[in-house]
Amino acid sequence: MAKYSKAQLEEMTMRAKSLYCKDFDTDTIAELLKVSKITVEKWAREHDFEKAKKSQIIALSELRNSILESYSDMLDGKKPKITPDAAVKYARAFELFSSKKQVLLYMFEGFELLTDNYQLQIQNERSKAKKTELLAMLKHLRETMNTVINNLNNEVLGND
Repeated sequence: MAKYSKAQLEEMTMRAKSLYCKDFDTDTIAELLKVSKITVEKWAREHDFEKAKKSQIIALSELRNSILESYSDMLDGKKPKITPDAAVKYARAFELFSSKKQVLLYMFEGFELLTDNYQLQIQNERSKAKKTELLAMLKHLRETMNTVINNLNNEVLGND
């Protein structure tokens, strides 16, 4: 494996964990991050990727969908997945964000959905040439969007 700084290794480990939590296999993660499968497996053991996968936090869109489904269930006389009290608490917590913070959250969520889609395409692609092309596009997209999101994050949230 090439020499990476401590910060680069931490970033790569977090990306590997994120991909693992999204059901990517270790071969694909290794290919995406340009490291060996053994390295990914080592990170998975050392950083307990399986535990992270099990305790993954629900994304905002999933939470919204659960609330809407629960409301629909209540209208149909069924038991809702989320109680009305819990829905109110979630909604109130989300309202505490400023509108700019909400836009930033939605933008970040959209970016994650886009990159997840690319990663699925890469994982399912059979052609080595097409896989390499998609990986290059994903790398460029991620680098560009990371810069944009970091700049917006600093503008909206400050340097906290």
